[in-house]
Amino acid sequence: MSDILNKLTDSARKRVESGYYEINSERHEEGLSPSFTENIERHKFDPVVGEIKPGSPTRGRISGEDFRPTDLAESYSAGGVVGFSVLTDSDHFFGSLANLARVAKLDRPTLMKDFIVDYSQMDAGKRLGADALLFIYRIFTRGIPSFDLDEGIDYAHQLGLEVLLEVNDLAEYESALKTDADMIGINNRDLRSLEIDLSTTKAILSTAGKDRLVWSMSGISSRTDIAFLNGAGADAFLIGTSLTSSENPKSFLQKLCGIDDG
Repeated sequence: MSDILNKLTDSARKRVESGYYEINSERHEEGLSPSFTENIERHKFDPVVGEIKPGSPTRGRISGEDFRPTDLAESYSAGGVVGFSVLTDSDHFFGSLANLARVAKLDRPTLMKDFIVDYSQMDAGKRLGADALLFIYRIFTRGIPSFDLDEGIDYAHQLGLEVLLEVNDLAEYESALKTDADMIGINNRDLRSLEIDLSTTKAILSTAGKDRLVWSMSGISSRTDIAFLNGAGADAFLIGTSLTSSENPKSFLQKLCGIDDG
């Protein structure tokens, strides 16, 4: 079985070397929006983070050529999301740094979702207005980034950014608990094969303890899924494909979050 994660990180390294993340603008100043941890902890309904996801390696383009990230994010906001996740991988997810800059101007915290292997990516996220970064634990165990995990988390914090540390199995999760990551994301999708199993979140949280907010990520498409993952102990839910492809994201989100729109 080929390892998709190696392909994704190889592309990230090439983007770094090409200067893709070299942003000349001044660093974004801290805004008045609450952080992800603040928004999740005080949210009245089930906290959903809406992903701005133009496409994926398995689906190709999800929303067609006429992708409007700001319109999509505003519909997410109206539907009750606690924040946004914006894909900036242009090679496999059709994302862009421009999408991040546009969405980060709205009234919710914004996560830069990429395959972080270099400090320049974090600097770009800060300059474009991101409030948080995604780190993938497995990338660091392979020694791919130009820094180790603790150094990366410390640098992100120096920039004023929260860190969501993504894991996929129990050993990774237990190691993540020993770091200073602000939040842990359990990816139900195995990035080696791209296969999804929602029971991944339950299997991990039923075995290990929890000392900070935990997101469940990937494969979530219904209120039933959220109820299952909520019962498993997840605090927030990152949803991408099913939201982006929805005909009415606002209404769909209200159903997912348990919001009564009437």
